[in-house]
Parts: sequence; C-alpha cells; structure tokens
Amino acid sequence: MVQHAHDTTATRTTTGWRTRASIRWAPDLAALVGMAMVGFAISLYLTTVHYAHAPLLCSAVGVVNCAQVTTSAYSVVPGTQVPITVPGMLWFLVGGGVACVAWRAEARAGVASVCLYVAQIGWGAIGLVTALYLVYVEIVRLHALCEWCTAVHVLTLLSFLVAVYRAQHRLAVALSDDRPD
Repeated sequence: MVQHAHDTTATRTTTGWRTRASIRWAPDLAALVGMAMVGFAISLYLTTVHYAHAPLLCSAVGVVNCAQVTTSAYSVVPGTQVPITVPGMLWFLVGGGVACVAWRAEARAGVASVCLYVAQIGWGAIGLVTALYLVYVEIVRLHALCEWCTAVHVLTLLSFLVAVYRAQHRLAVALSDDRPD
C-alpha cells in the first residue's frame, strides 16, 4: 500500500494501480454530499407538502410561521405554480453530484480539476444569493420565518463555505508545491 500526499490510498493490482478515497480522507467532500442529501430531503418534504396540501410539521403562529411562508406568493417560481422547493431540490442534486465527481477525481488523480473547484464555488454562489433573497423575503416582506426554509438556507451557506475552503486549500497546496526547496 502506498500513501500519497493528496489524501488518497493506492494499491497495486494485477491490472495496474487502483486508487480509492475514503470519507476520512475527504471530510470536506463527505460534508458536501451529506449536506446535499439533507437539503434534498428537506426540499422533497416541502414539495410533497405543497402538492398534498398537507400541514407542515412546524409552527403556524407568530414569527416562526412555516405555513405563512410556504403558501405565500414567494413560495413559487415567479409566473408558475411550481414551488420554489423544486429548484431547491435541483440545486442540492447538482451540488451533491459535483461533489461526487470531485471525490471520484480526487480518488483517481489525487486532486480534482480546477473546473470542479470553480463549479462548486459558482454553484454555491448561485444558491447563496438565492437563499439570501429568500431570507430577505421572509424577514422584510412576510415578517415570518420558516424553520424548514432556514435549515435549507443554512445548508446552502455551509455548502458555499466548504466549496470556498476547498478552493483555498487547493490553491495553498498548489502554491506550496511550486515553491523551490
């Protein structure tokens, strides 16, 4: 077994070298995948409740009022009857998919391509701007907060921060590799 500096483990097989990544070697990617799964699940729950016209499992009175938020005009994609949670599911699905691709790339080559880092930051920025707009709507326009929505907003922020951390870490490693000894 050979230990590489890029947090992967390689083993010699009869057909060549096989490389694999493990969760303990890629906690940032595991976190991105985990947050994507949780965010997708929450978005799926909110979408199901929307179409089933079922009551939400959260407060419906006072400042924390999920029903007021999720039934407002802002709870659907403008000009449609599609709940905003559907693009949310797509955002988490794509974000988790990009993290899986990056995990696989790091397992094979020891490092993901720059395009994957840029994609993670760009996708995270799109999600963060959307989440900030929705937080604005909740606080300023509706004067009500949704617990489920807040969880999704926090997951979106954390996903963006992990993507930025990954890019900064990769840049720091690249710069230290370029320095003469």
